[in-house]
Amino acid sequence: MSVEMTSTGTHLVLSTEIEVTGSITSTNNKLFFVISKYVPDYEADYVNKVMAYSGEIDFNITEIGEIMHAEHSFELDPDWDLTEINAVAIVQSWTDSKDILQAASYSFSGIIPMFSTNVQTGPPRLSVQFTDCSFSEDGIVSWEWDLDGDYLIDSFEQNPNFIYNEEGSYDITLWIHDSYETVETTFENYITVTDCSNISGALSGFWTATNNPYIITDDVYINEESALLIGPRVEIIVQNNSQIEVFGRMAVNTYRSNPVVFTSDSVWQGIKFTNTQESNTFYNCHISNANNCAIYVESSIVEITNCRIFGNSGTNLGAAVNVLNSDDILLHNNVISNNINSGSAGVLNFDNSNPTVTNNIIVNNTGNSGGIISCFDSSNGSFVNNTISNNLSESGRIFLQDSSPVFKNSILAENGELFESINAAPVVVYSQAYEALEGLGNILDDPLFVEPSEGDGAEFDGLSAHWYLEDNSPCIDTGHPSETYNDVEDPENPGFALFPAMGLLRNDMGAFGGDGFADFVGIEDQEQIDQLTVLNKINVYPNPFGTSTNIALQLHAEDQKLPVKLGVYNIKGQLVKTIVNNYIVNDHILNWNGNDKSGEKVASGIYFLRLETNSTTNIEKLLLIK
Repeated sequence: MSVEMTSTGTHLVLSTEIEVTGSITSTNNKLFFVISKYVPDYEADYVNKVMAYSGEIDFNITEIGEIMHAEHSFELDPDWDLTEINAVAIVQSWTDSKDILQAASYSFSGIIPMFSTNVQTGPPRLSVQFTDCSFSEDGIVSWEWDLDGDYLIDSFEQNPNFIYNEEGSYDITLWIHDSYETVETTFENYITVTDCSNISGALSGFWTATNNPYIITDDVYINEESALLIGPRVEIIVQNNSQIEVFGRMAVNTYRSNPVVFTSDSVWQGIKFTNTQESNTFYNCHISNANNCAIYVESSIVEITNCRIFGNSGTNLGAAVNVLNSDDILLHNNVISNNINSGSAGVLNFDNSNPTVTNNIIVNNTGNSGGIISCFDSSNGSFVNNTISNNLSESGRIFLQDSSPVFKNSILAENGELFESINAAPVVVYSQAYEALEGLGNILDDPLFVEPSEGDGAEFDGLSAHWYLEDNSPCIDTGHPSETYNDVEDPENPGFALFPAMGLLRNDMGAFGGDGFADFVGIEDQEQIDQLTVLNKINVYPNPFGTSTNIALQLHAEDQKLPVKLGVYNIKGQLVKTIVNNYIVNDHILNWNGNDKSGEKVASGIYFLRLETNSTTNIEKLLLIK
């Protein structure tokens, strides 16, 4: 019996040839393959650890001289060190005795090119991170990659990242060199760039409006090594009750008048963040028609700003947003309207979490026993400058259990029971309500909205209503008197608040007071608001990085028409490399490969990207680790 181990580049293939050399009396014999690793005695009670197992293969030959060939392919784990593992083939009786009839092992030697990737298929612009897993007893000294099958070298890096912009299938060729020889391997049609009409599986890359609409037909996910960056005006339609799950990073950064749309022509399961500490951001999104939970966050970091979350449903999860075991959560300047929860959770549901919830309009939602906002298990978040009105639920609009959140500078204009508390003590100050609340600065007066919806609950349209305050509203200039909470000042009228806040600079109760104002504005105000909310973003991934990083610039509409500058600087403020100099950059993906302006590799450490546009200067920190 003999066993050999070869590689396809992404898999280890174990093969064996077995000849019967003696009488076999046992029955129900099995053949199986094992990848094992030697473990020193002082680390464990065993000397070999099974890393992978093939499962049993029937071994039916019994006559002397008969020969059986068999093989099994193991997906290559990037963490395997080939110097430490053995390939083992065993023929064993599967009766009570478990006698081993034959066995053989193989230890790898030589040089072999191998790699893994974070994704293999997806729509343009597909971002593929290649991870070298090659082996050489003498050490590899250089790598060469043809990443698009054009017979040209695309990278000399060990672990390159490559962006695929065009549909099609791409061959990958890797050459590795040690001190003695060069070995090459080619994988035909290894990367496939699809159209955008049938998206499923792993996601990675940069989505732009050029390829609209993106149609997701089955569950998709962003793994730990990947990021999906989404630009202005992208339309995402999720079908077949599918879900988007994020273990890595999702960043949606656009501006108010060109939102990103997540919806379904039927229903879908929403967006779920699980155990990711990446910077996940949703700026200016419209999210609707989810039937489980629009945005679910568990042990993750997520910022949701200037979004409209509407027309979603749920039962035991928050129909709009559900947060579990997460403190780094920001909900700011959102409109959360016309969502329905029929179960025990609120439309906004927080469990063992301490979110920051500021300047939101939360209106015309319908809840059940969990109310509209529910806080469980020490969810002591901060709710500041929110407008919460015209909601409907069977219990209190705000349901609290073992939690003591703070409500400040808010309008709580609910016609039914406001709080239902179990072992909870909410703090409410400088807020409006229709029932008397203990706390400093609270008022009972009608807030006097300009044009609220016609009734309570999701059957009335809260999106097209106007939640501004009339000139004589008692909520104007009655929020917390500290300058810390002041409204934004009108630059053309010093001492007075900038619309849609009103009056003097003292905080207005409700969503339009304080540091910001919500995204919910009429068409007549849109141009004014857009000019005041310039949003230029630098998205970098990966970061930290080892050899190269991708840079996506998302610019305000006016800055897209003018030249920009982008450079890399060291911690002393010295220019290291100019990426862009006085060129118009719109919807392009840039790259920095860790070289300075002379083409030399820079040292590991902290660097800064500096983006200069007509309206702003933005800085993004980079960490280069070799």
